[in-house]
Amino acid sequence: MSNPQTTATKDGNVQDQTTEQHSHKDDWQDHVAMLLEYSKQLKDDYQTQGKITHQLAKAEWRLSLRSLALITIFLGCFASGLVLLWAGFLGAVGYGVYDVFGSVWLSIATATLLQVACLIWLWKNTVYLSNKIGFSKTLKSLKQLFNLQGN
Repeated sequence: MSNPQTTATKDGNVQDQTTEQHSHKDDWQDHVAMLLEYSKQLKDDYQTQGKITHQLAKAEWRLSLRSLALITIFLGCFASGLVLLWAGFLGAVGYGVYDVFGSVWLSIATATLLQVACLIWLWKNTVYLSNKIGFSKTLKSLKQLFNLQGN
């Protein structure tokens, strides 16, 4: 028949198997709990990172506005310097013409002619550059894409 040692061994194996199955169930539940904990931590980290990014964007916006204001001031100063330089150049040319020819009217006409020539040059360059601003090629491409030109 069966001896007590064999039964005990069989019972021990049975107990070990049930303990092992119970252990696997606990491990699985522990893993799921850890995954839930990690996902919660990840969500919290993303929220924190989002808040930090928002604060960084606000700070960069304030700095950009400040920089833009300073650039505007500096460009104003630069333009004033150029105006003074140009006025000095026109004065020097006018004085030179007066010194050579002795005519006030000729020196005024020369300075005025130089001023008008400069304004015409500036106007042509402004028109040229303003034509480069915008999305004319993109709009043309979109019209072609959607066949809005009627071709």
